[in-house]
Amino acid sequence: MSTNIYDTANTLEKELRDSEEYTTLVAAFNEVKKDEAASKMYYDFQEVQIKLQQKQMSGEQITEEEIAEAQNLAQTSGENDVIKGLMEAEQRLSTLIEDLNRIIMKPVQDVYQA
Repeated sequence: MSTNIYDTANTLEKELRDSEEYTTLVAAFNEVKKDEAASKMYYDFQEVQIKLQQKQMSGEQITEEEIAEAQNLAQTSGENDVIKGLMEAEQRLSTLIEDLNRIIMKPVQDVYQA
């Protein structure tokens, strides 16, 4: 009897939600939401990132001022311990997802590397 690949994917999704990396991310994000200063910095930075991505996708030139604003917000955010905790949690989860993606994509890579 063959396993339905979607059942496997749904199991993986549940296990990801139960992972230490994911639960740490959720806790870190909740800490950001509870801290007024950290929350404002986070959402301000997110807004600038989205604005820059939209400009880039539409082919508009990003100004030096916009780059400086994004860099300044990134630096200021990185100095906040609550946001720093979130960034570290995001990195750990990202590493896990990259590892899972490598495993999932191995059969496709094997096709092209054979």
